[in-house]
Order: sequence, then structure tokens, then C-alpha cells
Amino acid sequence: MEAREGSSKEIEVYLSVDVEPDCPPYLWTWRGIEEGMPKLIDLFTEEKVLATFFVTGDTASRYPQMVECLVENGHEIGCHGFSHHPFRTFDEERAMFEVAYTNSLLRKFAPVTSFRAPYLQLPERFLPLLAADGIRTDSSRAKYKFCDKPNTSAPTVQRLPVSATSSILRLPSFVRDPLLRWLRSPVVLFVHPWEFVDLTRHPIRVDCRFRTGDPALRDLRDVIRVLRDAGAAFRLVQDFREAKGN
Repeated sequence: MEAREGSSKEIEVYLSVDVEPDCPPYLWTWRGIEEGMPKLIDLFTEEKVLATFFVTGDTASRYPQMVECLVENGHEIGCHGFSHHPFRTFDEERAMFEVAYTNSLLRKFAPVTSFRAPYLQLPERFLPLLAADGIRTDSSRAKYKFCDKPNTSAPTVQRLPVSATSSILRLPSFVRDPLLRWLRSPVVLFVHPWEFVDLTRHPIRVDCRFRTGDPALRDLRDVIRVLRDAGAAFRLVQDFREAKGN
């Protein structure tokens, strides 16, 4: 992991958490929120880092005390839609509901200016809907996925793409750490609370279930320390300032 060649700028790292049911669309239970989230919050507290938690409206409705806890610990709350169904299946009215209604729920706890679509899939035609509801930064694109041509009709919305899929963070260190070192600033990483529950015996995709539970928690701690040792500055998505003209 390093800054771009010829640049003396520090490495910006944005840790984020997609707060949702357990491994949708395969599971729709809530062990991640009930069992994994407390461990994750404790880890961030112990490592003295803050993260951006993209919360679904459904999760916030079911677990308001969890959202309160995140805010009390200094973390950022972002919007992750309401239902965790793919935005590509929505018409404009449903997409606006998923954004605006969820933001109305989350803004009872804290300001919300960041958004991430479920499955990292946001049809570009919906970008103006984010701008209309006060979203300033979208983190729905991924550097490792094919994406539509960016929509330029909502210039107030910055784009902060995800750098690597969450399962990479659960790889053995001799594989994972070299991959981390290849990433370019800004580095955007994400996890899910359900990854910190043992799902190894569940009938879900291998990349979703391997090394879940306590091994995933140890892996995340190691990742944070590797990044810190590399000189990373941990930031919240709400503080991102997109470089123009590059």
C-alpha cells in the first residue's frame, strides 16, 4: 500500500461497515447485529479508530440502541438504503423511498451525508436522487467491479470507490498484506457485522463464510495495525474531499 508515485501526500484510509442482515441474499437473520457488532465496536475502541457505518433503515428500525451506540462512540452514520434489495430492481419512486425514508430515520441520531448502495450497485440514473436528499459522498462504486459510465448531472455528489472486497481482509496475512500494499490512496475498505459471527457451516458462498467469527476479528485488527504501521491516516467518509482536475 502506498501513495501515488511522485506524491508526498499521506495515505488516506476509510474504514467502513455495511450494517445489514446476515449475508443477504443468502441469510436474513440478525446475528451479526446482536453478536458481531458489539465485538466490532470494542475492537475499534481498543484500536482508537473511527469508521463509517452504512446502516439500512430496516436495521435502524429494529436496533435503534445500536445506532445510538455508534454515534456515542464517535462513528459516522451513512445510508445503506432501507431494505438491502438491489437498487437496479427499483423504479425512481422506490429508489427515492429507500434513500429519503432511511435518511429520515438515521437523521434522528446524527447528520447523514454519505451513501452506499447494497451490493455496491447503484444505477447512475439515481445519483441525482442522492443529491436531492443531501448526500455529498457516494461510496457505491468499486474499483474491482465493472461500473456504468459516471453520471455527471449531480456534481455536488463526490465519488469514493471501494478499493477491495471485504473477504480479502480475511485472507492469510502472507496473501493479504501484499495486496493491501498495492492499494492506492484513498483506500476504502469495508466489512459486515455478520463476518464476526461463525458462519463457516452455513450454506452460503465460500468467500462469504470462510474464516468468519473470531478469526475475522483478529484479521481486522491485524489489518488496522498494518495500515497504521504504513503511515495511514484513518478518516471518515463525511470528511472526504475529492481531488479535482487529476
